[in-house]
Amino acid sequence: MSDYVLPHSNPVEDERLAIMSAMLDPQMCFRLAQLGVTEGWNCLEVAAGNGTISQWLAERVGASGHVVTSDIDTRFLERCSRPNLEVKKLDLTQDALGDGYDLVCGRAFLHHIPERIDVVARLAAAVRPGGAILIEEPDFHPVLATDNGTLRLFWEGFLAWSASRGIDYFIGRRLGALLQRLGFADIEVHGETILFNGGSPTARYWRLVLQELGKSILDSGFVSETVWNETLSLLDNAEFWTWQNSYVTTSGKKRT
Repeated sequence: MSDYVLPHSNPVEDERLAIMSAMLDPQMCFRLAQLGVTEGWNCLEVAAGNGTISQWLAERVGASGHVVTSDIDTRFLERCSRPNLEVKKLDLTQDALGDGYDLVCGRAFLHHIPERIDVVARLAAAVRPGGAILIEEPDFHPVLATDNGTLRLFWEGFLAWSASRGIDYFIGRRLGALLQRLGFADIEVHGETILFNGGSPTARYWRLVLQELGKSILDSGFVSETVWNETLSLLDNAEFWTWQNSYVTTSGKKRT
């Protein structure tokens, strides 16, 4: 995972993660609550980023529960401090994850990992029989529905670039079937997206992402400089509205 395209070492990563948490925490916490997360649960969050979900879990499971919050780079997790919250550095492709968890969860990590299918199997193995798994991953189909021709060209180029880097921005739609094959039942899959306008927090999020990835995308030739510059202008235009990608939350219970 050393070639992760959005490493925590980037100068804008703290702000990007904070905006991402503000965008996505409400829906993930809602789905976790639906799973019945409660006092006494033993939980693992992988690729936890800045730890906002892990802290929510720690409060939910109480003093009798335990939460392992993990990432391949734990610099932002070190700021999390709760008696029932344990920080671990984990490479999901090779490190031991432990087992017997009541809940294993994670968000926006699989699409970056070439060994994503094997990683899901490893996460599934860490769940106890009767326990739950919840994974939230993107599906970029909504962005291609834009009415703006320039932005459509941008997204087509962005997705071509990502595919060339081994990134799968459509993995969200495949997780339900994968969990079913791995022995999970009561599978639920929910996709959520939003319309946002230029200058909004979501637009700022994409500004930060493109700030980090810009050189690689432009050097690839999949996006022209003209399309790139016009896209950045749209992200600053408060009168312009467009689709965010969908985030697909997939959950299931491990058969006993």
